[in-house]
Amino acid sequence: MVTLARPDKLNALGRAMVEELTTVVERLVASDGVRALVLVGEGRMFSAGADVEEFRDSFRAGDVDPAGVEAEARLGSRLADALQAAGLITIASVHGAAIGGAAALVAACDLRVMAVGSRIVVPELIMGFPLAWGGMERLVRDLGPSVVRDLVLTCRPLEADEALARGFACRVLPAAEALDGARELAELVATRPAHGTTVALRRIAALSDRTGAPDVDDDAASLAAASTDPDAMAATRAYLDSLTTDASSH
Repeated sequence: MVTLARPDKLNALGRAMVEELTTVVERLVASDGVRALVLVGEGRMFSAGADVEEFRDSFRAGDVDPAGVEAEARLGSRLADALQAAGLITIASVHGAAIGGAAALVAACDLRVMAVGSRIVVPELIMGFPLAWGGMERLVRDLGPSVVRDLVLTCRPLEADEALARGFACRVLPAAEALDGARELAELVATRPAHGTTVALRRIAALSDRTGAPDVDDDAASLAAASTDPDAMAATRAYLDSLTTDASSH
């Protein structure tokens, strides 16, 4: 089991955490002794997505480095690609919420177990940014373009029950049982012969990939371009200010 363990920050995906997760997942993918991995968040939710504290000041000041934004996008895409690597079955155990980049990681997993009341949220367009980390392609692959347009443009949540009905989640369980359910699922699928499992996952990916594999270059370049767009910068500053206002009111 791999745990997102920054509960005091709602498991926000900062650079150091993404780098560490990538190292761990890539090592597990290369290991002959590991067949399945459960990805889970510690505390109140799976993950709040990108760590806004890491870019708050530069975005407010309008001093954003597009090359740095592009590098961050490539780093997240590398983690998502590792989660989808054939040969290691990845299972996301989602409770609370998986937001933004965290939603992209959930979409990269082979199977998703969601707790009752949990949700997937893609709020990037509130700030004028596209969803990166290969998340757009994977969501379209598993949900279809019409549903993803709705989720991306309105930023409404994909609730667990809807995720199950649309085939995005394979199980929805009571919150107290979701992690155990994901572990039991991992134990089950890990008993399948390794070669056949790898071939099956690759064939399923090839057959279902109507949108094509995630384009890391386009993903990263689009995010970098948005970081220089005046409208996106204004929207981002307004969003960051709203977070500060919300925090001070509690």
